[in-house]
Amino acid sequence: MKNVLLINSGRKAVARALQERDDIRLSVISMPGYLDWYDAGTDLEVVDTIENLNLVRQAALRIRERNPFDHVVAPSEWSVPAGGFVRSYFGIPGPSFDVANAFSNKFVMKQKVAAAGLPVATFRRVNAVGQLVAVGDELGWPYVLKSAFGGGSENVFVVRDAAHARSIIDGEVLARLGELDSPMLAEEFVDIETEFHCDGVVVDGTAVFAAASRYFAPVLDSLGGVIGSYTLPDDDPEGRLIRDLHDRVVAALGLPDGVTHLEILKSARGYLVGEVACRTAGGGIPLQLEHQYGVDTTDALIATSIGDPVDLDVPARSDHMIQYMLPRPVGTVTAISTAAELRAAPGVEYAEITTKVGDHLAGPLDSSIYAGIVLIRAATEAQVSERCAEVARRYRIEVAATSAGQADLAVPAEARG
Repeated sequence: MKNVLLINSGRKAVARALQERDDIRLSVISMPGYLDWYDAGTDLEVVDTIENLNLVRQAALRIRERNPFDHVVAPSEWSVPAGGFVRSYFGIPGPSFDVANAFSNKFVMKQKVAAAGLPVATFRRVNAVGQLVAVGDELGWPYVLKSAFGGGSENVFVVRDAAHARSIIDGEVLARLGELDSPMLAEEFVDIETEFHCDGVVVDGTAVFAAASRYFAPVLDSLGGVIGSYTLPDDDPEGRLIRDLHDRVVAALGLPDGVTHLEILKSARGYLVGEVACRTAGGGIPLQLEHQYGVDTTDALIATSIGDPVDLDVPARSDHMIQYMLPRPVGTVTAISTAAELRAAPGVEYAEITTKVGDHLAGPLDSSIYAGIVLIRAATEAQVSERCAEVARRYRIEVAATSAGQADLAVPAEARG
């Protein structure tokens, strides 16, 4: 029997998988909004937010008296730092707080990556609101302002020029960042030609699996429309380069065991390391990896967190697996395609619609918001474009705006993607 502590927010699949195992004595630290994920009788401590490490520490101390846990599973973006903190506090194996912080605090992440000689966009910490104009003068205009913590392309803003910086000092953008209770980070604005992601499984500091994929378009440019990617063949030159960068980033940040999700940006300056996380990817990427390579990253995350063996038999691939995230406009859904309609498109292996008529979305949009996921197999890059175009042609979502004074809107997906 393994004594395991799960610190979780938004990863339901991990919560379910751990509860289904008879060889695990499970305790959970959760936030209030996720309690229905856990069976009656689960050893559960509830904290207002897992971002507050002192609350997590106190909850872990209470659990420790009932369940002297030997392993910590921290599967969500927000639970990664808390998991590292608890491991370091109790002397438990796995990614320490220093490692977890480097994989979740974007400023620390870029410091370590740059110190290892890897290419990154120019960056600096923003200590006070009053620095916004000076930051632009130093980095150049425009620049990107973001929270040092967070995922899903959330709370990322472009500051256009000095006048824009002055106009937002007391505006909504900085109010939102201030509410996060997080350090701020500024980066030079990079004109991205192509964006890639690389998803891996790391054991004893070495990647035993790494898959490179190319996004349809840079993610920040795709918010509100179609977000997706397709895997690159094993012998693709860019794929090999991306996988090499992945391995060097993992070494630079010192991950002993875990799963990874890395973003790489291709620009006129070459390939730049964007951001990396030691958790499973979001959206359709986990399904994409499972269909293409037979690798379940949820299982791999659990295994690497609790000391289970990781035995992967990854097939060679020369084709492409596409994960196509269906756009979900702001408003109330009045009509939407069925999954069956999309499954009938050429090459589609999987389609799921998670939005239904009557659902309402107020915004703002980020990369975690989508109406469903479609997986498509393609033999060539030309076929990638053809098959995505066919799914776009078949998919339709209509929404009614609910703000006063606004007319109802019917938004075909192809008009947004």
